Amino acid sequence: MLQLLSLGLLPLWLETANILQPPEIAIQQPLDLLMINHPDRGVETVIDDYLANLEQQGFSSQNQGIWLQTSDQLLAYHGADQPLSGASLTKVATTLAALKTWTLDHQFVTDVSVTGPIQQGVLQGDLIIHGGNDPLFVGGEAIGLGAVLNQLGIQQIAGNLVISGPFVMEFQSNPQQSGQLLLNGFNGQVLPGDPKYPKYNLSTAAVPLPKISLKGRIVAGSSQRKGQVIVQHRSLPMLEILKQLNVHSNNHVADQLAQLMGGSSVVVQKVAAEGIPAQEVLLINGSGLGQDNRVSPRAVAGLFQAIERHLQPQNLTVADLFPVAGRDFGTIKERNLPAAAVVKTGTLWNVSALAGVLPTRKYGPVWFTVINGGPSNTEGFRQAQDRFLQTLSQRWGRTDRSVWTAPTRTHQFGEPERNQVLKP
Repeated sequence: MLQLLSLGLLPLWLETANILQPPEIAIQQPLDLLMINHPDRGVETVIDDYLANLEQQGFSSQNQGIWLQTSDQLLAYHGADQPLSGASLTKVATTLAALKTWTLDHQFVTDVSVTGPIQQGVLQGDLIIHGGNDPLFVGGEAIGLGAVLNQLGIQQIAGNLVISGPFVMEFQSNPQQSGQLLLNGFNGQVLPGDPKYPKYNLSTAAVPLPKISLKGRIVAGSSQRKGQVIVQHRSLPMLEILKQLNVHSNNHVADQLAQLMGGSSVVVQKVAAEGIPAQEVLLINGSGLGQDNRVSPRAVAGLFQAIERHLQPQNLTVADLFPVAGRDFGTIKERNLPAAAVVKTGTLWNVSALAGVLPTRKYGPVWFTVINGGPSNTEGFRQAQDRFLQTLSQRWGRTDRSVWTAPTRTHQFGEPERNQVLKP
């Protein structure tokens, strides 16, 4: 049994209480909380059965972690403060750190310059791309930018296509590779790319397919800016970048954002400033790739709640940054989750994790973490997690999908309005 009221819970609660409620709400003493808000004893059986079933399959309970809580009540736990390999749950920490680094409307700027005049459809000089660390400059974005260049009269580049600065195209930073991918987009073509992110190769905005030929070569340029800037391309806003990151669990974007913030150690510092125990968030990158990224179940729940607090002043919720069951697809497309659950998945060959918030009638939002460890059983873990959440949802009362306000995002890949023309 979980022994929720044992003496072992008191130090756990003392360390955790400061992350369970928004700062503006007075935090009660831990002992008072335990006396007023009794844990849901019935859920003990659900968790015991869950762990026993895994034990029968040969997966030790020591490699499993569970945390269930409301905003001010600990419902149940197993291995609460033990850092476990959480795979892409690492991205929850990266998301929180990003919110503390950039505004939600922040956009990365890529400058497009020319070194000569445009005459009869030919740019008499080089076209220079000076990157600005845009982590989601993908095929659709190149198509949209190419269409704007066509409108400016550029159908052929007589000189070179020069790639300079921190330019990443389709998650490739090598100038030759990113330049070729960009040129493909300038001609309405994209490579298949990573099959996990097929939609990134499409321009979802209504723009004509461009056509721009290159007579010169693709070359790497210096960091020194040259030429006349004719277009400034602005990335998707940070809000949309983070949503895309989490819906598709994009490792490239997560790692790039973490690097821009100063690395995984800075990410940990930023989340620790929110009251998350740093010793329970052990990271080597921003994506979760690698066994050495480890987070505790209760730390992940605390991360989600800290994100919610940061979003509240802007009338947003975690549903604006993470996939919602019944609404979004990405990594939860094949999952059987309760409608309206807001989640983040995590997968390695020997790890399957699921965390987020489950809306219920009895308790309101229940913040949860489930981390399962064991070799070659990711699909079995996923199915068990889905059944576990469905059981909790039935026990505590289901809510409909309207619990989360539909996001008001209007941005699309390739939209021309994010390409500001500076010179006709």
